[in-house]
Amino acid sequence: MSRSGPCYGCRVDDDADELERRRREIIESYKVVCICNKIRRGVIEKAIASGATSLDEIRRRTRAATGPCGAKRCGPVIAGMLRR
Repeated sequence: MSRSGPCYGCRVDDDADELERRRREIIESYKVVCICNKIRRGVIEKAIASGATSLDEIRRRTRAATGPCGAKRCGPVIAGMLRR
């Protein structure tokens, strides 16, 4: 016999899904975006959240994209983050 209506066990599944999503966010925030200066994704996300809207503003706030590679590695990643 199948039941239609609220799923009484779903709350636990929703909590587990939310916990897994949050865990993945934390792991992603620790990934290095700017290899030259060892600047992590979370630092760049924080700069964007606080109002940075261009690569130059990200450079000034975080030192990302100022290393010897001249933003060849991290520039496209940061540009993608700014578009989101």
